[in-house]
Amino acid sequence: VAGGATWELRNCEPAEARPGGATAPEAGRLWTLGVVPFFLATPFFARATFRAEVVPGAVWSFEQKQGIGLGLNTSLNVRMTVVRLRSGGLFVYGPIAPTGECLKLLRELGGEVELILLPTTLFEHKQFLAPFAQRNPRARVLVAPGQYSWPLNPPGAFRAGCPRAEVLRADGQGQLPPELRAATLDLCPVGLSPGVRFAETAVLHAPSRTLLVTDAVMHLSARPPPTVSRRDLLEWADDRNTAISGLRLLGLFGVAEAARRYGLQGAGERGEAEACALGWQRMALTSLYFGQEDVLRPDRSFRALASRRLVVPPVLGTLVYGEGRDSVAAEVAEWAERVGRWSFVRVMPAHFEVAQASSREWLAAFETWRRGAPCRPGGLGPLSAFASALSAAARSAAWGYPEPDIRCLRDVRAFLRRTGVIFDDASRP
Repeated sequence: VAGGATWELRNCEPAEARPGGATAPEAGRLWTLGVVPFFLATPFFARATFRAEVVPGAVWSFEQKQGIGLGLNTSLNVRMTVVRLRSGGLFVYGPIAPTGECLKLLRELGGEVELILLPTTLFEHKQFLAPFAQRNPRARVLVAPGQYSWPLNPPGAFRAGCPRAEVLRADGQGQLPPELRAATLDLCPVGLSPGVRFAETAVLHAPSRTLLVTDAVMHLSARPPPTVSRRDLLEWADDRNTAISGLRLLGLFGVAEAARRYGLQGAGERGEAEACALGWQRMALTSLYFGQEDVLRPDRSFRALASRRLVVPPVLGTLVYGEGRDSVAAEVAEWAERVGRWSFVRVMPAHFEVAQASSREWLAAFETWRRGAPCRPGGLGPLSAFASALSAAARSAAWGYPEPDIRCLRDVRAFLRRTGVIFDDASRP
């Protein structure tokens, strides 16, 4: 424990310092995860908090590290957004680990935390709700509907570990301050069991025209988030690291063939700027695709995803939303269009970068599901098949996921559907 905490504390410095950012390491960065999930979540002992002012005096981003260990060394950022209310108090969207540093940076803003919202049902976001609420005992606590515990779902699990939590109604009317608007996506069961739900609440802060979301969309930037360290990037830039060596030995994603074609290079054989850029591309794409077209030279795949102002993350789009052909697609489309009627100029997701984007870019990210269009059985024989093929091509183009990159996730989805882990309209309870 002492060794792990010491190592993680020394691995907190960002690869790239950002002007205007604030930290407070002297206040304490230690935070031990109380529950070990099925994979080894990192960091386990210590996490830095980085605060940035997004809208002067009104909206702030608080970022911490979130990743997967087991030799993959794949980490990103998880963002808590804090908004100044007209009352002078603070609204917290998506609480993160309440380390000493996090709480100090929050107190520096002035004003009391009045409202905390857990906007999703996913474990990696809700694990910090209860401790964060305990450290802000006067705050009202709201949670997105559909909260559960798996594999056992005891009474009270809807409170996500916080006894005083209330479930947010669909539009949040009467539960939120007047300057906030909410729209919740509460999907029908998508997998594992009827009790496992996926929900996400989008919130508009009307005065600053800022849209807050969790996992719905992302904006990929060439700059790594401040939570990613230089050491981690250089490890991913090494062609002989644990993850790449494992893929070579297992014969996955063509890594062995690519290694023979390109040869293997260490991070030190590249210039530092080149190595850090390559490390970030590999790290980001591994988290999004699991296995993209070319793991060793991912520049084309990275640029294809980064060219979109907003895009639905491939893992979510493939494994949860599906490919736009069932009732889940209809629910996603209806929610996206509700949110798209709002007026905003920026989107703050829980991961990757804050995006300067409007409802136009938001709706474009969901074009696949908005076209929705499940192909009904029957049809006009060859003509129907031709139309279906055109529809699939249109979906693929709108989806924004190049076919060679998304192939692994599609194979995973097909396997999970065959084994009954992921439901479709025919198998959904």
